[in-house]
Amino acid sequence: MKTKNLLFLILILGLSFNSFSQEEVTIKQVLKNSSTSSKKFTTDQINFVKVYTSIPVTINNGKENAIYLTGEFDSAEDYAGFCTLEDAVLKINSPKKGEKITLELDTDVSIFQFYNNANVAINKDIKIERSGLFEANSNSLAIFNGKVIGEDLIINSKSNSKISFISIDANTLKLGIEKGSEVILNGKTNTLKLDKDEDSKFIKDAFSFSSLYEALELNDEDTILAQGNKIYLKTQEFVGRPKHKRDSWKIDSEGNILTSKGDTISKAEALEEVEYNKLSNVCSPENANVLIGKNARVNIIFLDKDNIGEDYVSNYPIKGYVKGQLIVQDDYPLNLELTIRNDIGNITIMEGAEVNILSKINEKQRSYYLFKDAKLNFNQETKIEELSLGMNDGSKISFKDLKADKVFLKGDGTSDLELNGSIGFLDRYMYDDINLNGDYKIDSIKERKLKMFTISTPIPFTSSNNKDVNSGKEQSQSEKIKAQKQGKDKLNFTLQLGYGILGWSNRVSSIDNLFASPKGQYSLSYSDSWSLGFRYEYKFNKRWSISTGLGYESNIFRFENNLMLTDINGSKRIDFDTTSLETESRLVARYVTLPLFVKFKVHKSFNVHVGAIAGVNFRTSSTGFKRDYEIPNAEVEERWGTKYDNFKPLKLDVQAGFGWGSVNFYAKYSVISMFKDNKEVAAYPFSVGVSLGL
Repeated sequence: MKTKNLLFLILILGLSFNSFSQEEVTIKQVLKNSSTSSKKFTTDQINFVKVYTSIPVTINNGKENAIYLTGEFDSAEDYAGFCTLEDAVLKINSPKKGEKITLELDTDVSIFQFYNNANVAINKDIKIERSGLFEANSNSLAIFNGKVIGEDLIINSKSNSKISFISIDANTLKLGIEKGSEVILNGKTNTLKLDKDEDSKFIKDAFSFSSLYEALELNDEDTILAQGNKIYLKTQEFVGRPKHKRDSWKIDSEGNILTSKGDTISKAEALEEVEYNKLSNVCSPENANVLIGKNARVNIIFLDKDNIGEDYVSNYPIKGYVKGQLIVQDDYPLNLELTIRNDIGNITIMEGAEVNILSKINEKQRSYYLFKDAKLNFNQETKIEELSLGMNDGSKISFKDLKADKVFLKGDGTSDLELNGSIGFLDRYMYDDINLNGDYKIDSIKERKLKMFTISTPIPFTSSNNKDVNSGKEQSQSEKIKAQKQGKDKLNFTLQLGYGILGWSNRVSSIDNLFASPKGQYSLSYSDSWSLGFRYEYKFNKRWSISTGLGYESNIFRFENNLMLTDINGSKRIDFDTTSLETESRLVARYVTLPLFVKFKVHKSFNVHVGAIAGVNFRTSSTGFKRDYEIPNAEVEERWGTKYDNFKPLKLDVQAGFGWGSVNFYAKYSVISMFKDNKEVAAYPFSVGVSLGL
């Protein structure tokens, strides 16, 4: 009988099938190759694993290639043929009976395929020297819980399947996700080639890549540089390929698009400005119908043009129309009541101004742009199919009842947006520092992650110089816009390591008549301070942030004098050593610390900080007084840790400094003396040094 149709059974001490019928048992097959081709494979070599069963399958690391089937069986027919190994291809099929399957592998496998509602968990690390394939098909689920490392890897998820990787590291990763399927990635790759249907999911919150190439469908008239009807073009994360191309593209050998003039432009460069402007320029001061000057207070009512007769009516005179724009002056001294035709609806609000919308709105498109500290309140039901919002430092928008199909949101600096109602689709720039709050429902969100590129954007204007919003258009220029690095959200976590030169500011104490020595007091030699911990940093905006955390600090004071420990009134105290011994004496104070800093970014990476550090002294054998010296034929080490109890339990330091990025220079001074009741000496430690991570 062929090996592939045989199962090697481990039975319990020779019991027959009748003796364990309908009892849960585990059978084992040691996997051996049965080759029908001219190729030669080692006895248990496995290059290819195919799973065709919905019974849960677990793949673990093992000492040999073996497979186990657990279940309740009546005869060998219940599990016959549930696995075969031929020409290094292992196929796991559905047995007649069985509850779970465990596969143990002692070597790496480069190809995995899962079919027919497979449910597989791979709990071993996989290392692939060259190329590998991972494919889930036909409603299958595969979870790789170990590390996957390879040079060129292909991942395919088809027919409503899901495949997930806890950690993957590849040079080139080709990813194919069909409609209704999902791929979850954690790890990194140098080059990512993405072929994704619109109705599929690609989750990559903890996955990074250097270059992204997207698959593009080619029409018959397109220049085809590769087999099939797709070609991969280098792109950016936020640039999506169009659903239908209006014009055919000519593509050169480098994968770039040829223009009508013969110049080449990459797909990313061709679409960046269009895609960004879709989000940015629809909400711009240039598009405003109404300009509210800085610090003005205005209540606005919108009426149908048949009910108002004029473009606007105000209870006090306003500047009126300038170059087609309705303007309210800067620093308007009165609370203004303004009634406007409802087709004049796009509003720009200057610094410090506040606008209340007192009427219902039901429109197709509207845009509102707010400068620093401006406020806009919608006090009635607001229905807008496409709503564009631009918010800057400290601005606030509030909707009492909003219904919108699409909302385009952009911002610069920390602002607040209160939403009450429902939004179909929210398109926002994920680093815009806009806080969303209120009772709202959003069906879907697109968060753009912008890289560096060149666009034309309006320059902010000042209406106090009688320049209206159109002057911004005349002065617009091409400028670089660079987003914050991916992962730099409002709350960041960093590790901190610091080193400083340590000293103390002191005056001699006469307690217990110590210091009777002619030297008069202890003299410090080279001393140092070490700190280690973690920091949480919260960014209020681009310039201001606050950080705290938890840390450890070790202060080591070294003395030039020969010192020793003595008993004074039942407590251990430091005194001068009058013997002829040459000793090395030091005092070690260790603390658990709680820092609090405020940091201000002056320019680019240069920052300054100020704050305080609280500390709690903890007594251990390594905290306290230490002395080392030599005697004939021996070296003596004295450690007076828990017996030396003169440190104050708490300390408080103030610190200030400056730095570049995460490298900071600091000066620190203790406002609380170090010893209880100023025993030994009234000492106030200080240090200057450098830290990484603040």
